[in-house]
Amino acid sequence: MTLITIKKRSEFTRSNKFSKKIHTSNFIIQKLESNTINKVPHFGFTITKKIGSAIVRNKIKRRLKSIIKELLKYKDEYFDLSFNYILICKKEIVRELKNELIDKFKSNRVS
Repeated sequence: MTLITIKKRSEFTRSNKFSKKIHTSNFIIQKLESNTINKVPHFGFTITKKIGSAIVRNKIKRRLKSIIKELLKYKDEYFDLSFNYILICKKEIVRELKNELIDKFKSNRVS
């Protein structure tokens, strides 16, 4: 199944006003019933400039999209099919990505 993303600003603002919000340590997940007829979840990603440079923000988006694509294989288990989901990243996610990279470099260092 392909990942369908939300691109229109009006969808993001509608979600911000009317959605159910789920807060985690790294994200705010907004869940709102879709206006479309098809039973496929749509996803939007919001990562502000406070998080970091464009390179960092795009890296986070790529990782999130890859995770969502994996979860879509089992869509009935993880998602309500007629809903839109918007993931808003918090600054803590950068710290976790940085720690992950540091761990990878330490473990793969050649002596």
